Amino acid sequence: MLSLILVSVSVYPMQNKSGKKIEKTRFLIDVSEHSGAINWTEFDRNRFSFVYLKASEGIDLVDSAFQNHWLELKRLGIPRGAYHFFVTEDDPVVQAEFFIQTVGDDHGELLPVLDIELIGHGTRGDLAKKVRIFLELVEKKYRVKPIIYTSPNFWDKHIRSDFSAYPLWVAEYGVDKPRLPHGWTGWMIWQYKENLALDWVEKGADISRVHSDMDKILNVQNGH
Repeated sequence: MLSLILVSVSVYPMQNKSGKKIEKTRFLIDVSEHSGAINWTEFDRNRFSFVYLKASEGIDLVDSAFQNHWLELKRLGIPRGAYHFFVTEDDPVVQAEFFIQTVGDDHGELLPVLDIELIGHGTRGDLAKKVRIFLELVEKKYRVKPIIYTSPNFWDKHIRSDFSAYPLWVAEYGVDKPRLPHGWTGWMIWQYKENLALDWVEKGADISRVHSDMDKILNVQNGH
């Protein structure tokens, strides 16, 4: 996910021959400053319905494209969310405060995301404790549970604690279904393809599939 915008395809209830309702698959894309120029006026609303932007990284790096994308998405009425790239060497309190400062009081229409996928050479101490501190501070500020983005290989090697109270965004490519990191029994979002070419994203983006339960999260966090 090193560059992240999250976008989801709308779900429209359909019926099969037996009359049972089925749901259309929804998808997400992710981009950041590394994705190059994005023409949001060409945003394909028939395929996608919301967006996640990388907001911050560590304790002092703001994604250079975040503010412009954030304001443009709001202007166009495209639901938005933000994520923080977690640096394992850095203080989790300072990281949470930095993320909140970058995003502001309005975290958008989607749940905030903690992206943890790389281990720093200087990492010390209990990494699971650091993650929990960050999540709890963000949750206290926005009164919603953040989503955790990670891969099963990273999580099971470096953390292996039970964070199943938080929704999972799992990254795994080239498989029919993703493996679940320790503690989770299901995923909310599955990133399964890298570098998808899109005409309106200069350097392409990663793509994810969204579980139907995502609606419950959106409804809860929007007060429905």
